[in-house]
Amino acid sequence: MMKQAKSMTLFKTSKPRKATEEPCCRLDSPIHQTIGQRSNEVDVLHGKPPSLSKLICKKRWDAVMVVLSSSDANIEIDEKGYINEENILHFALRFHVNLQVVKLLSMRFPKCVKKPDLSGKFCTHVAAKYSAHPNVMAYIISLNPAAAGCPDSQGKCPIHYVAEFYVKHGARYHDDVDYEMLEVVRLLKKEAPQSFNVEDDDECNPIEYAIANDSEIRVIKMMQRTARDDWREMKQVGHGTKHEDLRSNLQRSAKQASAKLLRPQVERRSGIIPTPDPSVRNTLKRSFTAKSA
Repeated sequence: MMKQAKSMTLFKTSKPRKATEEPCCRLDSPIHQTIGQRSNEVDVLHGKPPSLSKLICKKRWDAVMVVLSSSDANIEIDEKGYINEENILHFALRFHVNLQVVKLLSMRFPKCVKKPDLSGKFCTHVAAKYSAHPNVMAYIISLNPAAAGCPDSQGKCPIHYVAEFYVKHGARYHDDVDYEMLEVVRLLKKEAPQSFNVEDDDECNPIEYAIANDSEIRVIKMMQRTARDDWREMKQVGHGTKHEDLRSNLQRSAKQASAKLLRPQVERRSGIIPTPDPSVRNTLKRSFTAKSA
């Protein structure tokens, strides 16, 4: 496996980068522009209570829980409408929200659990990028298991974001960021082992990002073992399929799994009532197996 990896990297035109803040996407741009403003506007103005987004920016979690636990049916999420019931959990995960608030948000605004933001990220991607605690990650995965192995618009699965950003963003929150990262990797290994072999649009896999961003050796070894075991399984199912064909099937199947997960959202917007699909949870694994056979 390692020899194959070395030989493949010789032909790559791009290298995995160290974690840096990616350019703002359409959803991120107005949010980032107003984060500082929201933080300074938390106190009650003119007798009007602060919106949910302002409380989240200030990390006033006790106040957030009070608002979410109230019987008020019309909670003001954001004055300008950039943040709404479809992305409020995505937004909160940027601020290392605790599990109690995550549960309240997901129950109060269930749409945000199943919907991606405008960059194609589900809550699992955002939680992975912003170094969510393992118990938060476990809960997020349980809400939408299929998203744990699906690529976003940049071809990145949640494990890519863990590998690239967990150490960078987690250092300010975790006493033992290496241990927390190991636990999150273990969760994604259990739910979506195939994603450890997926390459993003820059032709980089999660292991390459982990190495480039100085992840702890235990994390790298776990990721390598997961990728190796899954690759062996695909080769056995593939019955002699060539290496490059397996790799192409892997990439194509990952994209198909993502499209299948997004399809109910498109149908819902168009007024079509989608038929429940019991196979969505295991779409990624099943599609890989089918394509490799």
